[in-house]
Amino acid sequence: MRRCAIIMAAIRGLSFVCLSFVCLSFVCLSFAGCANVDDEPGVSVRDRAAFDATVWPLLVRDCGFSECHGSHERFFRVVGPGHARLDPAMQLNARVTEAELQFSYARALSMIDTDDPASSLLLRKPLEVNAGGVGHEGADNFGMDVYRTVNHPSYQALRNWVLGVTPPGGP
Repeated sequence: MRRCAIIMAAIRGLSFVCLSFVCLSFVCLSFAGCANVDDEPGVSVRDRAAFDATVWPLLVRDCGFSECHGSHERFFRVVGPGHARLDPAMQLNARVTEAELQFSYARALSMIDTDDPASSLLLRKPLEVNAGGVGHEGADNFGMDVYRTVNHPSYQALRNWVLGVTPPGGP
């Protein structure tokens, strides 16, 4: 009987320790959520309004084809009207939805190297190899990538967003 009482006391003590640990963990995580994510390594935050207004239209136009980055098989997907849709039952030309914009935004963020944004795959994949790009299967019938040079206006808009640069005269 005495052994049973000792075991029960140990369980009660252990439960208190576990409960204390859970509460302390919750408090620590709550304060961690207050940190500025721009200062945290490994977290990429880019202006969502600029993405919606400038970057998403470029990506859906230049990359969102069903055989390219509109395909379900691709990790980096861009969806929207006239191209692949997030909901396959949705009409092809219906207006873009908030869910589609958020989905495309999240996928674009995942392609940004937070330690070195200039070397991000989002910038290097669509660029010609001889212009600093990396291998990309998105070559056209002439063997050219989406953007032939870093001077292409669409590439510059994408680059500005990735690097957090506001072009002269605003976005």
